[in-house]
Amino acid sequence: MRKTANDAAVRALIEVSIIPQKDVGFDNIARRIYEFPEVKSCYLVSGGYDLLVVVEGDNIQTVAEFVAAKLSSMPNVRQTATHFLLKKYKEEGQILKQPKDEKRQNISY
Repeated sequence: MRKTANDAAVRALIEVSIIPQKDVGFDNIARRIYEFPEVKSCYLVSGGYDLLVVVEGDNIQTVAEFVAAKLSSMPNVRQTATHFLLKKYKEEGQILKQPKDEKRQNISY
């Protein structure tokens, strides 16, 4: 099933801990990861994980299958942590949805 511009894909941020390779560090494994078509972005980051990978799929199950079958089973991948994006408030500097001014009724007894 092909998505149209109006269909919302599921996106996930995946933290990846890897074992760096001698003389090349993180570059070769990062290249192998970012060449998957599901991967929209791949960053080397500081902190508890080495790479931050942005993955897109048709639904949560397809993203989970990608992580299980392709990403976490790769040589030199030690660990992954997947965070699904649930709601967007601001992206690329643009606020996506302004909160409504909700007027609550006064309750008096």
